Amino acid sequence: MLTRLTRRKFLATAGAALTAPMVVRARNASEKLNVAVIGVANRGAANVAGVAHENVVALCDVDPGNAQKARAQFPQAAFFTDYRELFDKAHKSIDAVVVSTPDHTHALPSCLAIDLGKHVYCEKPMAETVAEVRHMTAFAAKKKVVTQMGTQIHAGENYRRVVEIVQSGLLGEIKKVHVWNSSKPVGGKKLTSKPSAKFDLDLWMGPTTSEFFEVEVNKSSWNFAWPHFHWRWWWQWGGGTLADLGCHYIDLPYWALGLTSPTRVKAAGNRTYPGDNDTPDVMSVDYTFPKTKDRGEVHLTWEHGTTAPAGVSGLKGYSSGVLFVGTKAQLAADYNRYAVMPESVAKEFKAPPKSIAPSIGHHKEWLEACKGNGTPLCNFAYAGRLAEAVLLGNVAYRVEKEITWDAGKGTTGDKAADTFLTRDYRKGWELPG
Repeated sequence: MLTRLTRRKFLATAGAALTAPMVVRARNASEKLNVAVIGVANRGAANVAGVAHENVVALCDVDPGNAQKARAQFPQAAFFTDYRELFDKAHKSIDAVVVSTPDHTHALPSCLAIDLGKHVYCEKPMAETVAEVRHMTAFAAKKKVVTQMGTQIHAGENYRRVVEIVQSGLLGEIKKVHVWNSSKPVGGKKLTSKPSAKFDLDLWMGPTTSEFFEVEVNKSSWNFAWPHFHWRWWWQWGGGTLADLGCHYIDLPYWALGLTSPTRVKAAGNRTYPGDNDTPDVMSVDYTFPKTKDRGEVHLTWEHGTTAPAGVSGLKGYSSGVLFVGTKAQLAADYNRYAVMPESVAKEFKAPPKSIAPSIGHHKEWLEACKGNGTPLCNFAYAGRLAEAVLLGNVAYRVEKEITWDAGKGTTGDKAADTFLTRDYRKGWELPG
C-alpha cells in the first residue's frame, strides 16, 4: 500500500537502518537475471549497456523518442512510458531494476521495486532529498534487496590506488580535504509559451507538486531539448552541480577516510550566470566530520564553479579533483590520476602494494551480488551516507546558515532547515514503505 513519506515518519524510522548489513539472495551463478531499465537514454543508455548481457525484459522511458535505440536493441522487451504500469504488469517477470530517471523521480520507482523485493541499481545522488535517501536506505535493508548507487568511477583503478595510499599513512594524518569542480549550470529563461516536449509531461513531473514551465536554454555544449538534462538546475527537480557531481568526487575521501555523517555543514554561493534558474554556479560547502577511533576530525570543503580550491596552489592540470592535506605530504587526484606533493616528497615516494582488488565492473558488481556473489561497494548502506552528506550541502545553502546534523535522529534541530530535508508528493505518487 502506498503511504505518504511524512517528516514525522522519516525522522522516526530512517536513522537506525543506515548500518544494517546488506543481505543477498541465493541464486544460480550461471543463471541470467531478468532486468528492467527505467530511463534508457543519455545516462540511461550507459546503464542499459552495463546490464545488456543479462535478460533485459522491460524498458521504460517517459519519452518514446529517446527509447528508440534501446527498443531496437531489445525488441523482445516490453516497453512502458509509466513505470507504475511496468510494475503493475511485469513485476512477476523481473528480478532487478535499474533507475536512470531525473533526480525527482529516483525515489519512487526505486521504492516500488524494493517493495516488490526487486534488487535496485539507482543513479546518483540516489534521490532528490535527504529524507528520500534515508527512506530508500532503510527500506532496502528491511526488504533485504541488493542495491548499488551509480557512481561508476568507484570501480576505477585510480581511486583504489589513492585509497591505499591514504590508508597506508604515508601522507600522515589527514585533517583537511579539498574537493572542487569547474562545472557550471547552463542558464535558461522561463517562457509562458506552450511546452515543446512531445511526450507526457504529467508522467515526467511524477511526484512533483509544482507546475511545469517551458524554458529557453542558453546555448552550450550540452545540447539537450528542454527539459532533458537541464532539469537539474531547478530545485523542484534537481540539486545543481553539487547533486550532479558531488557523489563522484566526495566518494573518494568518503572511501579513503571512512567518513560517515557530518555534524556541521555551512554553505555559501551565488548565481552569476544569466537565467532564471535556482541553483548556484559558484558554491562552497564546509563539512565537519567527527573523529573516530581510527582518525581525528576531518574538515572537508567542496567548491564548484572554480578550477582550483581557494588559497591552494600547485594543482596545475587539475581543473576538478580532490586534495588530501596530510601532516607529511599532500595528494591530488581526479578520476584517472594522482600526484603526491610537494616535489621533495614525490621524488622519494613509493606507493604501497596493491591491496584493493580490481572491480569486475560497477554494474557487474551489483548483478553478481544479485545472484549471491559478493556485495556491491556502493550499496545503499554506504552510498546513502555519501548522498545524504552531499544533499545536506544544498540544505545549508538554501537555509542560508550553518546547520548541525544529528544523523541518529535525522534532524538539523532547526525547523527552517528541516523543511528542505523532505518534499511534498502529488496524490497517487507517494512512496511505499
